[in-house]
Amino acid sequence: MKFVTYQKKYLNSCVELVRDTWSFHESFKNANQLDILYKYYFLSCYNYSEHCELLIDENDTVRGVLFGSIEAETITRSVKYKFHEVALGIWIFLHVMLGRLGCRSTALKEISALTETDMLGEQYAEQFASEINLFIVAKGLRGSGFGRALMDRYVGFCKKNGLKSAFLWTDLDCSFSFYEKYGFRLHSTFYHHKLADTATRKDNGLIFYLDIPLV
Repeated sequence: MKFVTYQKKYLNSCVELVRDTWSFHESFKNANQLDILYKYYFLSCYNYSEHCELLIDENDTVRGVLFGSIEAETITRSVKYKFHEVALGIWIFLHVMLGRLGCRSTALKEISALTETDMLGEQYAEQFASEINLFIVAKGLRGSGFGRALMDRYVGFCKKNGLKSAFLWTDLDCSFSFYEKYGFRLHSTFYHHKLADTATRKDNGLIFYLDIPLV
């Protein structure tokens, strides 16, 4: 295993890892090109990230991902982010209209729900210096120290860039105990009907933060 910076050649491998981790597609009807959905999600996370690190195996297959942002945007970064966000939105809309994600109305509704949950998770973003936009370790490697290693390297990135705090959002289906063991603290919670355990209508989204000592 080794750590590398994300390159476009790893896109398909990253998309496969995302799809193996989450099941965003379950509510889509008659979709026949589901990788488009997972590519859209992955690229949305990548777009706002300045720390883009992968864990790859001896076959050059992606086995872990950690993408993190610098929340204090420069004009250059802000323009770049917005341009790519608009382009990505047009790209996914065209695929929906062409029927590649199945029923058009359902696909638009489900993609909108992804956006809604992300907005709820980022509602306190201005309070923190960095966001972990995407963090995945392949199922077979969890508990083997690779997640901690990815996180340690991200914290090193934060220190190098003078970022004193970081946050992320997750839900009840994820292994959020990892964050608690690492030192993250719960900042707040929220509810969205597309997240886990919706039957109780209790908060099912979790926002964690980490104070980062710069020395």
